[in-house]
Amino acid sequence: MEKEKLYYKNTYHHLYNRGVNGQNIFSDEEDYNYFLRRTKKFKEKYLIKIICYCLMPNHLHFFVKQTEDYPTIGKFISDLTNAHTKFFNKKYNRIGVMYQGPTKSKFISSEEYFLWLCKYILNNPVRAKLVENPEKWNYSSARDYFENKDNGICDTEEILNRFKYTKDFQDFIKDKNNKFDYDYFRRWNDDED
Repeated sequence: MEKEKLYYKNTYHHLYNRGVNGQNIFSDEEDYNYFLRRTKKFKEKYLIKIICYCLMPNHLHFFVKQTEDYPTIGKFISDLTNAHTKFFNKKYNRIGVMYQGPTKSKFISSEEYFLWLCKYILNNPVRAKLVENPEKWNYSSARDYFENKDNGICDTEEILNRFKYTKDFQDFIKDKNNKFDYDYFRRWNDDED
């Protein structure tokens, strides 16, 4: 039985999914750019806030805020992954599912986890050795935070309001000495806490 998703007004959620059997869900720049255009469209349609995100070759992460009473996060991610699957299947002449089941959602209620979740998400490409610094990855919100590149997707004020200066947040993201149990965010099974 699927767990009830707690999509209520002013709640925060970590959404994540990966390609079926670990396969890539993005193969080239066009794939990423299509997904980002759809992200912006569905974010506006469903009135959610995206605090940070990262698209990796074989998986994705979103840290989002529900802004309305209606459970729009579920519609947002469903429409987004369905549109992406149709685009990808047509482009690569394939059929079938693309994602490893429904997108997982973790309800984030602890202020302590807000910053660590951002650090975890934005450093995904660094840990995967795709780039040396988070802001060098073109398919995440790191550039919004580090280079003020506003593409209309990320709502940076949700996190930056927790710091005196933007540089403090940037230093926190890049500081390799800060330690946290990232297994909390790596769990792909919703039955684990």
